[in-house]
Amino acid sequence: MIPLILIFFLNNQVITNVTAQTKYTDSTLVIRTAGLKPGDQFSKLELAQAVRRLYQLHLFETIDVDTARLADAVSVKFIVKEFPVLKDIKFFGNRKIKAKDFIEKTNIKLGEIASDQKLFDWQTKIEELYKEKGYILAKINIQQSEPDSTNRVNIIFQIDEGERVRIKRIEILGNFALSDKQIKRKLTNKEKAWYRKGLFKEDKFKDDLDKVVEVYKDHGYLNAKVEDYDLHYDETTGRQWLYITIKVSEGQKYYIGNISFEGDSLIARDKITDVIRIKTGQVYNAKKVQQNLVDLYSLYSEEGFIYASITPIEDINQDTVNIRYQIGENNPARIHLVLIEGNERTQDRIIRRQISSLPNSIFKRSDVLRSQRDIFNLGFFDDVKLDYKRANEQGDIDLIYQVKEKSSFGTIGAGVQYSATDKLTGYLELSQPNLFGRGQKFSIKVEKGSSKTNVQLGFSEPYLFEHNLAAGLNLTYLTTVYDYYSKQEEGIDISLARPLPLDYSRIYLGVNLSGSKVPGSSISSSYTPTSVYSVYRDTIHRTTFSPIISFTRDSRDYIYNPLSGSMISYSAEMSTIDVFYHRHILDASVYFPMFNKFTLMFRSRLGFIEGFRARDTIPIYERFYPGGTGADGIRGYGDRSLGVNVGGYNIGGKAEAIYSTEFKFRPSPQLAFLVFLDAGNTWNTFRDMNISNLKRGAGVGVRLEVPMLGLMGFDFGYGFDREGGGKWEPHFQIGRTF
Repeated sequence: MIPLILIFFLNNQVITNVTAQTKYTDSTLVIRTAGLKPGDQFSKLELAQAVRRLYQLHLFETIDVDTARLADAVSVKFIVKEFPVLKDIKFFGNRKIKAKDFIEKTNIKLGEIASDQKLFDWQTKIEELYKEKGYILAKINIQQSEPDSTNRVNIIFQIDEGERVRIKRIEILGNFALSDKQIKRKLTNKEKAWYRKGLFKEDKFKDDLDKVVEVYKDHGYLNAKVEDYDLHYDETTGRQWLYITIKVSEGQKYYIGNISFEGDSLIARDKITDVIRIKTGQVYNAKKVQQNLVDLYSLYSEEGFIYASITPIEDINQDTVNIRYQIGENNPARIHLVLIEGNERTQDRIIRRQISSLPNSIFKRSDVLRSQRDIFNLGFFDDVKLDYKRANEQGDIDLIYQVKEKSSFGTIGAGVQYSATDKLTGYLELSQPNLFGRGQKFSIKVEKGSSKTNVQLGFSEPYLFEHNLAAGLNLTYLTTVYDYYSKQEEGIDISLARPLPLDYSRIYLGVNLSGSKVPGSSISSSYTPTSVYSVYRDTIHRTTFSPIISFTRDSRDYIYNPLSGSMISYSAEMSTIDVFYHRHILDASVYFPMFNKFTLMFRSRLGFIEGFRARDTIPIYERFYPGGTGADGIRGYGDRSLGVNVGGYNIGGKAEAIYSTEFKFRPSPQLAFLVFLDAGNTWNTFRDMNISNLKRGAGVGVRLEVPMLGLMGFDFGYGFDREGGGKWEPHFQIGRTF
């Protein structure tokens, strides 16, 4: 260090020379970073700043400055001691947490500077990791070797994990208005029980103290506070038990008084009061009061007043809280530009077709949220976020839709399979729902074996000739193997769809021209016809021409894995030429969002098929076969296993009813866990339908959206009404309707 008296005399002297004494660092780096040059005026301030700049490199443990006066000039020499470099790192004593978890948490890299600050940060982060796992008594000791000739060191973390600390008891003192249970159920830290570990999370404890106060404020006790708390550890039982004591002061209970509004408003006052959830005379609830403020802002943003200011002023009179909302609307915001960011493959126009919030229109919150939902439902993106920025002094905004495209989207599969019926079969399957980024869907499946050749080809255009008219074309040449027969068909489907004036609704028009038959050679040799029905009558090749009309209203938030909304559809099909029948299907699903990311779904599906005349017969392959998964799924039973049994053979049914209930947890749009209850059956005629005669199933399942494979699922269902008694049935699904 330089004596102060010397610095005083050296001030205003000219620097004649600047050097640096280093051991491992390039001296030029030190001189350039210091910023002092020959010819500069020497000053205490400049020297201090030079040292500060050198410390900011985080390379040096100490920095000394040596000066020498030469006539009317002064030479400056920086003497630095470098921090060592990390050569190797080891962890000892860690049994519960792996070394790779430490590396990931601390982001330690070999070859980086091992400064005192970094060592402290690494130790702190490892301690935090242990606290997250419940080992709050873990001790971390750092041992550092002597630097080698290249200034590299080995570092050892010696870890004493200690025992996991579990909460034995949480005691609340001073609570008279609220019970211990009311308070403790809001806490993150909870007592040990047979169904939970009761691990103490130290980083959440301060939040728990705040939650105690929040519980009281939600019950009208605005002055409630935590006066004191105590954490007591007990090791007498051989385990680390924690006893928590929280002492509260409840204070007075308050009630809602008058609710009034101040300020001019273009929105009708009764419309404003309709969103207020609290009423005069009710117990003051801080959560509801805050939600009222959120609802008021939502109301004003719906009308374009995104710059509105709403200030709640609470006047307390004895045990009553009067609330005045001071409202300043400001000018409504108009949309200047609509921008799209993040789309690398999908063309802008494909996204813009889904956007309801257009330039030069007044900002409406519902339009923006609707646009976000419709973009997400394209199925091309993992996430769709909203942002905006002020565009001009008038308050207009640029609306920004930030999309995150799926890393890979579409499905591909190929392979070889063998069965006793079909022998050796190879297949190739390809599906792309966003062809060339244009939103077009294309799929092809080719299957070739000694007993069958299958080809399925499909293409759809969501905006035909740039009009809101969807068109689809499907070609099939298909052999489908069932229990005791096979169906052979070739056909072409053409469809058109367009929106209806009713929100979220569309109408579909289609025609199907196909030829089908049951090859006589495919019928099981053990099959015996009956007087009721013979599958041999379907061995004649029949051509059908079937117009189809359907109506759909789909308001689900994400069609592949919804949490809210509903889907209702009705379809009617009429078959002519060689086969005459009319088929009707009504399908409805409703999703009720619950707490966090849970939802409850109810579904009903009704269908029947009947000939136009008494002599018209329905081919066996056109009937209903509930069971398994898919549109006609009843989980807990095999695919197509339910139907009318004649002579020991399932001939399907001409009427069906299916009901489902699911309780689902969706941590992300690409993943969901569910518990389900299914019930349904099929009957020979619509008049025979009897909802008291339903096959019931229940179980658990998981849904996962996997790149290159699409939507995958596994359900494990128990069929309560299976012949021979209940039985568990696994169901695997890939890219099918759930």
